[in-house]
Amino acid sequence: MLRAAPFVFVMLAVLCLGLGYGGGALYYNSQIGSLHEQISTKDGQVSRYRVALGIDPASKGALVELSNQELALRAQSIVAKMRECLAMVESNNQDIDKRLKDGRIDKAEASKEKWDDLENVDHQFANNLAADAYNVENELRSRLDPSALAHIVRAPALMFGSDPRSRVTFANLARGSAFEIGMLGPLANEMEQMAKLLPADTARK
Repeated sequence: MLRAAPFVFVMLAVLCLGLGYGGGALYYNSQIGSLHEQISTKDGQVSRYRVALGIDPASKGALVELSNQELALRAQSIVAKMRECLAMVESNNQDIDKRLKDGRIDKAEASKEKWDDLENVDHQFANNLAADAYNVENELRSRLDPSALAHIVRAPALMFGSDPRSRVTFANLARGSAFEIGMLGPLANEMEQMAKLLPADTARK
């Protein structure tokens, strides 16, 4: 048979090899594509977790990708850091007041030291936390409807229209000045309340 039709045999052999190679290539390409998709999904999840845990900056684009539970976790982390700033100011003020009482400094020196301390803490806040804090505050507010926002004690702010979500807090307006630190307490309280009111993650991925 081979001698009678060698060309046909060669063609059949080549065809079989080609089909086998093509089928194998399709199978492995499919497997590789599936693995790439899984890796991409895992990378996205890791990225979201890094933002939620405060490892990476909370940019607006990154925050949109967070689930409500992840956003609440991020908010709680930022609120804790904001309160650390306030605790630092309070501790420093107590030390200044003690030195004033002991007569080691006068009232003018005490006032100047307190103001300088506020500016120093605000400088640290502005460089390390402010952008994250205001981005998270805005994202929290955007996810809650007006009826939910009506039940929390809100930080002082300017309103733009009747929608309670359209506002700018006084803390944000005072960004870059020592006055900003004095307004962080109410803002931290508001963010904490909003984080607790976020709905369950039934509709978000």
